[in-house]
Amino acid sequence: MTMKTSVRDFRIGWRLLVKEPAYSAVVVFGLAVGIAVCFLLLGFVRHSFSYDENVPERERVMRLMQHWNVEAIGTGWSDGVSLPARDAALASGQPLLASAVSGVSFDVRAGDIVGTLGVALVDPDFEKIFAPKVLAGDLHAALTRPDALALTRDAAIRLFGRADVVGKTLQHDRQTYVVAAVVADQPAATTIPFEALAGSSGTVWPSIKNFRNAWGGTAGRVYLKLLPGADPQAVLEAVRRGLRASSLVKRDYAEQVAALGGRDVIEYKLGAIADAYLDPDTTDHSPIHGERQAMLGLAVVALLILLLAATNYVNLATIRTLARQREIAMRKVLGASAPAVARQFLAESVLVCLIATVLGLLLAWLVLPLFADLVQRRFDRMFSPGAIAGALAFGVLLGVAAGAWPTWSALRVRASAALAGRNGTETAGGLWLRRSLTALQFAVAMGLTGTTLAVAWQTHYASTLNPGFDPRPLLTLPAGNDMRDPRLRAFRDEVLRLPAVANVAESSTPVTFTNAYTTLRREGGQATDVNQYSVSPEFFDVYGLKPVAGRLYSAALDRVNQTDRVVINASAARKFGFASPQDAVGKVIQGTDNEDRQMQVLGVAPDIRHRSAREGAQPSVFYLRDRVSVLTIRCSGDPVAVKHAIEEIWPRHFPNEPVSVVHMDSFIVEAFYADDLRLAKLLAASSVIAMAIAAFGIYVLAAYSVQRREREIVLRKLYGANGIAVGSLVLREFALLVGAGAVAGLPFAWIAMQRYLGSFAERAPIGAWTIVAALLLACAVTLGSTLRHTLAAVRIRPALALRE
Repeated sequence: MTMKTSVRDFRIGWRLLVKEPAYSAVVVFGLAVGIAVCFLLLGFVRHSFSYDENVPERERVMRLMQHWNVEAIGTGWSDGVSLPARDAALASGQPLLASAVSGVSFDVRAGDIVGTLGVALVDPDFEKIFAPKVLAGDLHAALTRPDALALTRDAAIRLFGRADVVGKTLQHDRQTYVVAAVVADQPAATTIPFEALAGSSGTVWPSIKNFRNAWGGTAGRVYLKLLPGADPQAVLEAVRRGLRASSLVKRDYAEQVAALGGRDVIEYKLGAIADAYLDPDTTDHSPIHGERQAMLGLAVVALLILLLAATNYVNLATIRTLARQREIAMRKVLGASAPAVARQFLAESVLVCLIATVLGLLLAWLVLPLFADLVQRRFDRMFSPGAIAGALAFGVLLGVAAGAWPTWSALRVRASAALAGRNGTETAGGLWLRRSLTALQFAVAMGLTGTTLAVAWQTHYASTLNPGFDPRPLLTLPAGNDMRDPRLRAFRDEVLRLPAVANVAESSTPVTFTNAYTTLRREGGQATDVNQYSVSPEFFDVYGLKPVAGRLYSAALDRVNQTDRVVINASAARKFGFASPQDAVGKVIQGTDNEDRQMQVLGVAPDIRHRSAREGAQPSVFYLRDRVSVLTIRCSGDPVAVKHAIEEIWPRHFPNEPVSVVHMDSFIVEAFYADDLRLAKLLAASSVIAMAIAAFGIYVLAAYSVQRREREIVLRKLYGANGIAVGSLVLREFALLVGAGAVAGLPFAWIAMQRYLGSFAERAPIGAWTIVAALLLACAVTLGSTLRHTLAAVRIRPALALRE
């Protein structure tokens, strides 16, 4: 086939598309939507499998991972590790580089601009391991000087309006920092995001020094670059020796260690940084983490939606081929060979698919911001030259594959019969093939719909579970300083004077989350690990919690930093082995550290949810402390008005720091169920598109079916069939297709639902209603799509039909 012949075939195909604009618009737009959805979803999947590709010699870079053999702390693997493990790894004598990385939010002012920077506190080896690209200045100075830091290019532009900012200063609280370097922005696919870099020995986060020698804390991550000759097992053994020699093992957790039968209280392993984003063993619920199975599932959904769109094109192109039998016959009579006819039809199909691919890429580009917002990810390589070239090449392959059956139908046209007016009809095999494709469309659409309903209902159920308190009148505000700062106390007092504020309390962390644990025992009991909260005396009053037994803290009776009393929750009372909550009141529990402090149980609080519905109630203990920085405001009036008032008060006390006031109910959903909501939205969008494609496909099939069976319908009417019988004849065909789709698709939906629900400790009462709802929706869509042509069949007038 010469180039000239190919160009001619494409030119003829273009003329045919222009000649039939309605057909062309339908097939091109339908394919374009499927290609756009497929491109975005596969781009998301490709993005998820490309994390940390920018790291030099990535195969040598490892992250140290740990998990506790202590149930209360959780036995899953985590990237957050004890920072002393870095020094232990370096002391192994193995050839390696090591850096601890701790992330911290850093509020700064640059002139009139106030913002928050995500700062990575790192060791000097970070520069050697990750080799960030330096655009200006001295990165080594930024990581070693206590009053210096490095900004990314985007952060520099955001704060100063330009990138050449070396030597500029930033104000944080009462300190000044110098921008010593500007580095390139981190790629979107990174598990180590930062807007600024600073040395871990500087003053950005002074309290990090408390974690540098503290085994058991999780103030950051440790990365190791194993140089040639390094023995990973020797490195891990050195870390274990460091742990076993620590006070955590010898003193704080001595009882737990003794009960472990030779196992370490913390176990360690090395994980490749290439696997960090999709590591199924990581259970620390980091926002920079994805589920491998979910990504593979999205890839399947993307290909299925493209298959549905291509199926519609095959159906339309086949019907159009049957309508062009005279044209095909004339070409054959005039000498066109079978290869020439095949080239022509394949060229038309490739042209349609290429145009649809270009339009699909345009649609994907237009909706990319919405898609990125939906999945809460930033994409910087979605439309790379390689991705665009791959999409266009795939468009050509799709054109060849989709055009194969219409081409085969064209080759089977008999010229003599077609020119004599005896147009051939579609073979039984071809008809059943297109029916099977339509059934497949509904199988996919129903499967996606059923799964979507289950995910959405479970997410709604979990996010609306009673957290143990009423979140509606509550606002939460994390501050950068704790209550020892007189400015924060003054701010709290001014908020408390607002007319619509009933009370204000403070805690060490948001009430729905904790990463602090302590080990306590009752008199004569065993050591027990429990969640630890530091709170102010107003805490329980603000949350509206009443005692299960005894009394809770109150501002009138208790003072901050009292160490002789404690409040526990009902789960902790059971964990300590008390016969009842009332039995716990007045009893003494004590710590297991060297202070061996004793505390009287003042009262037992009701359980509140510190975790998501995937986990059960957690034992917790509440101390009175002033090292608390999360404010919770109870509103007696409109929370929105209070939120605006707080945002006006804040700059008077902290002019160099931004403020974030969040409604408690929104905070709970975002903290625990953000990933589930995103998954539900993605599945919902995919389900709507799949159902729409299936509806269009059955609409086309119904039109062709009525046309193909027109004479049969006429004869049935002549023999006395009424409108109901004719309508039933048409609908029966499509009811069977929907039924076949249900049999093929709904079992897979049920399996997917059970796998998803299996991760929850508390499940919504779903049963089989989502499956039934998906089937009913498919039936409704089928009825709506075929109603017009069913009515047309009922209204056929035999006399006119026979005359034609």
